Parts: sequence; structure tokens; C-alpha cells
Amino acid sequence: MSPASNQHNILDSVFESAIDGVIVIDHHGIIQRINQSACQLFGYQKEELLDQNIQILVPSPHHEQHNQYIHNYLTTGVRKIIGIGRDVDAKRKDGSLFPIRLSISEFKIQENIFFTGVIHDLTVQKATEQKLQNLAKNLESMVQARTSQLQESIHQLIATNKNLEEEIEYRKSVELKLILKEKELVDSLEKERDLGILKSRFVSIASHEFRTPLANILSSISLVFKYDTPDLLEKRNIHIEKIKKNIRYLNGILNEFLTITRIEEGKFQLKLSEFNLADLIEDISEDFNLLKKKDQNIVFQFDKAQDMEIYSDSSCLKHILHNILSNAIKYSDEETSIIISLSKNADSYEIVVEDEGIGIPEHEMKHIFDIFFRGTNVLNIQGTGLGLNIVKKYLDSIGGQIHFYHRQPNGTKVIVKLPTHVKAI
Repeated sequence: MSPASNQHNILDSVFESAIDGVIVIDHHGIIQRINQSACQLFGYQKEELLDQNIQILVPSPHHEQHNQYIHNYLTTGVRKIIGIGRDVDAKRKDGSLFPIRLSISEFKIQENIFFTGVIHDLTVQKATEQKLQNLAKNLESMVQARTSQLQESIHQLIATNKNLEEEIEYRKSVELKLILKEKELVDSLEKERDLGILKSRFVSIASHEFRTPLANILSSISLVFKYDTPDLLEKRNIHIEKIKKNIRYLNGILNEFLTITRIEEGKFQLKLSEFNLADLIEDISEDFNLLKKKDQNIVFQFDKAQDMEIYSDSSCLKHILHNILSNAIKYSDEETSIIISLSKNADSYEIVVEDEGIGIPEHEMKHIFDIFFRGTNVLNIQGTGLGLNIVKKYLDSIGGQIHFYHRQPNGTKVIVKLPTHVKAI
């Protein structure tokens, strides 16, 4: 199986295994693809929905106006729902309505416009919200009733009954517990809502980031078959390299998504062992010599007389260093240098990576570890905004630290501090 075919199978698997419903329509509103989760949500078989107008899933009054919505957008370019998630009602096969969170994004393939809808079922969430509202009203009534009782009792017996004061304290403690319980339930609902939004953003970003490399792969594949004579071999090889580069990029995105999911779900566990840190960095540097830009120079400096043994998670450190070096190469021009320095202190190591790239704006330094954050000076360069968030989580798990500095006149300086011996949790 070719890499492109394998990649296509991976994307199909991601699409079909998504927990939320995902529907792809063309600019006429005709359903082109739909995953199993969406079919189950609406109560249809897949073949009943394919090639049908999306209106079949939309209740009145939007049912009659849906095609006009698409026409207005394509005509005016005014985004009313594209790129904006909102809560709406959807219609099942049996005619019943249910609440959903709908996120719509747009993409093009060979000048054809398509729309991707990500559908998150809000039935349980809405029911929980209603229960919380009812609970809040009941709690408020209980608090008011008990407070009134306490006030009446205080006015009547405060001068003569000392035991009443103990009863008051007891009732206050009950009220406080009820209020704290209410707050816990509200916090739980917020976390559930945030998780739903995070999943929607995962799918939305994946859809956006996969679009360009997939288009490049398809374009290069079509050209490769045309360059079938010896005199066109060089052009053929150029497009083969483009295919490889885009496949590596897509594989990197999938790994980032799988890593962040594994960490968020608490499935990440350290695998500690003793190894030579200098050897690890040297191996990674040699790997990047094959991936660097034209005439970029990667230099690794350390004191060979020192013992560089460390007790840590080698896979974790590889991911951290791989991300930092990838950024240094990606955001630096050709014919620039990337310097890696390793030094050892009493109970820690310090790794310094310096490049001559575009740097990080000073006012954005505080956001660089936020999930999905990307600097304003790199928005035209491919990326998901997950890499440094994952790096920070890995370093936190092994007790490490990371600091970023802007180099003058340009470039970035990254300092990573690692304990020589990580304690098992």
C-alpha cells in the first residue's frame, strides 16, 4: 500500500471514528459524506442520506430557507454561520427534534466549494442544565425558608435558649454544603461544555490543516504520472519529495492530536530509564540534518569530559527536543545556524537552543503554551498550536522547566532545564 493510500485510510478512519457527527455537503446543499455517528444521531442509514439535500435534517422554518442561506453566502461572502459554532435544533428521521451544537467550516478542492458540519448532541447537556436550574430554585427556596425559620426563632428565643445558637450554626453549615454542592454541579457542567468545545475545535482544526497538504499530495500525484520520461525524472523526483513532505506533516498533526488526547485523558505514564543525554541529543541532531532547509547548519556543543547520564523518560525528551528543533528549522531561513548547547549542574541539566529565525513577539510570550495559540507572525505558516502546549505538559510531568527569549537582532533562545533524576510517581 502506498503512503498516500495509507494516509487516505487513516483519514477515513479518523472521519468514521469521530464521536461527534460529521457531515460534508457541496455548495448545493447535497450531502457528499456522513459518518456513522451522524447517522445514529438522526436515525438514518447512511445510504438514506447520501446525495440528499441537507434540508432533510433541518426543521422549519430553517428547512425552507436553508438553500437560500448557502446561496446568500456564496453571493455576498457574508459569514453568518460559517466558522461560528451555535446551538440549534435538528430533526430526526421520525420527525422528533433534538438540540445540537453545530460548527460549520468551509474548504475547497479544485475550486469546488464544500462545507463541513460538526454536530455535537446537546440532549444530555440541556437536560442537565434544566435539572441544575430546578435544583438551584429548590435550593434557593430551601435557603430562604430555613433562613426565615432561623430569624423567627432567633427573635423569639435568643434571650432564653442557648441551644438555639447551636441549631443556627448547624443550619448554616447545611446551607453552606448545599451551596458548595451547587457550585460543584455548575463547575461539572462547565467542564462538560468546555470538553465539547475542545472536541469541536479538534475536528475543525484537523479539517483546516489537512486541506492544503492533501490538495498538494493530489496535485503532485497527478503530475508524477505525467513526468514518465527520463528527461523529466528531476521534475518527477521534486513532486515525490513534496508528497513525502506533506505526508510527514499530516503524520505529525495526527501524532500531536493523539498525544494531547492521551495526556488530557490521563493515559500518559512515564517510562523511566537511565541513558546518556548527550547521545540522545546527538542522534536527534543527526536526524534533523536530513530534514533541515538548504544550507542550514545544526551545531551541537557539550563538554565530552563530563558524564551526561540521566534518569528520565527518553521518549518524552525526544518529543520535547523534536518539537523545539522543528520550530527552529521551520521558522528560520536557509543558510542560518541552529546552535544546541548542553551543560550539567549539580542536580540538573540545561539545554539551550538558539536560532536566527523570526522570533516570538515580546507581548505574545505569555501565551505561547496556551492550547491552539499561534503567534501573529506565523499565521501564514502551517501549524496547529498544539506543539508547545504538549512540550509544557511533558516537562511538567518530569519536573522540567522551559523559558523562551527573543534574541537580538532576530531569532529565538530556548532554555530547557531537566532534573538529573526523575522520581517515579
